[in-house]
Amino acid sequence: MEEADEVCDASEPKDIAWEVADLMFFALTKCVANNVSLADVEAQLNKRAKKITRRKGDAKPKWTAPQNNAKGSMSEGTAVEKAEKLGDAPVTKTLPPSSEGTRIKMRVYQSKSLSSKERSALLSRPIQTTAQIMPIVQSIIDAVKSRGDAALLEYTAKFEKATNLKTPTLKAPFPAELMTLPDSTKKAIDVAFENIRTFHAAQLDTPKHVQTMPGITCSRFARPIERVGLYVPGGTAVLPSTAMMLGVPALVAGCKNIQFATPPRSDGTVVPEIVYIASKVGATGIVLAGGAQAVAAMAYGTETVEKCDKIFGPGNQFVTAAKMCVQSDAAALVGVDLPAGPSEVLVFLLTNFEN
Repeated sequence: MEEADEVCDASEPKDIAWEVADLMFFALTKCVANNVSLADVEAQLNKRAKKITRRKGDAKPKWTAPQNNAKGSMSEGTAVEKAEKLGDAPVTKTLPPSSEGTRIKMRVYQSKSLSSKERSALLSRPIQTTAQIMPIVQSIIDAVKSRGDAALLEYTAKFEKATNLKTPTLKAPFPAELMTLPDSTKKAIDVAFENIRTFHAAQLDTPKHVQTMPGITCSRFARPIERVGLYVPGGTAVLPSTAMMLGVPALVAGCKNIQFATPPRSDGTVVPEIVYIASKVGATGIVLAGGAQAVAAMAYGTETVEKCDKIFGPGNQFVTAAKMCVQSDAAALVGVDLPAGPSEVLVFLLTNFEN
């Protein structure tokens, strides 16, 4: 702290060089005493070279308050008090107000006007038991394992009504006409893409080497998964957000083979938003299938679908059941992320109607 203070006070080039040399010497001493190498420091500087948003460069509250102690800096307690008085940073509203034509109207029910049977019907969900689902899922997995692409095409024709497909995969590079989007949509995707990339790039950890005792060094380091399969649901709703939240971390991590899987539309095409995102993350291909059949294809591989080392992504009960099945099969040699639960929202509005 003394050397940093002297650097701040220095004004002549020669004095600045002298004081900075002192500061660097003691900083390196601090590193050596705590087993921090120059490679560790360089890795942190490399992170800062990326476009990571940081505070604008003004000093922290501790150093901006009036000098009121012997060293000329504010005490820690005073700094905390000042920061608390400043309060939270203001939130900037960047989204324009929605027009009447774009408002989403919520369906409202008054509990007191519902019968017990009606209330139960509203709260019920189309849930099937595991005992019902597993045999169906296992038969689909067995079919894909034994018949490959032919089984994939049959299930896609059955469930997605896409009967004109000749191949169950769309290989990169993807044709430009499959990514035709309004400029506003592309811009929105690009902005979200970079925000997600920035967030995950900031989480990249540098290797850690800790000497626990003389001669014993423990290390922690990250390695990207070689081949990942990313499942993007596309049944009742198209989810470009899921494609980005799965694809961008895989890109940042350095996965060499990124493969998407999503149900096609009835004409056999994939929504252009998904193709555009797949292109941006450098995906090698898109499996034109959904459900348990897509999971099985990525777990075991087919004539055109490359086998993956790990499968990520949410889905319905059949997707979740398929992921559990392939993970428990030692012959598949595939891992999965956590099973996804239901994504539903129910708003309870408690009111008091006295009049």
